[in-house]
Amino acid sequence: MRHEIKTLKEAGALTLRVWRESIHFFLSIELWLMVLVAAATVAGVWFAALGDLRSLLAFGFAIGYVVTRTILHVKRVLTWPFI
Repeated sequence: MRHEIKTLKEAGALTLRVWRESIHFFLSIELWLMVLVAAATVAGVWFAALGDLRSLLAFGFAIGYVVTRTILHVKRVLTWPFI
């Protein structure tokens, strides 16, 4: 989708409209759980590089989240298109 924006006011209006349409996604628990899983994965790699056993906990959380999401999708409890 291409928008011909010629003024700052049009750019501001488009930005506001896009933000209003996407606010529910950015405030959803699903997004923040995915961010948490990404952080757990990075922490797991970091702990593994340090030889720390906390890496198992971090990886366990990340893998458990993916497995739980998959099961809930198969049972049709969740309808979001991502795992």
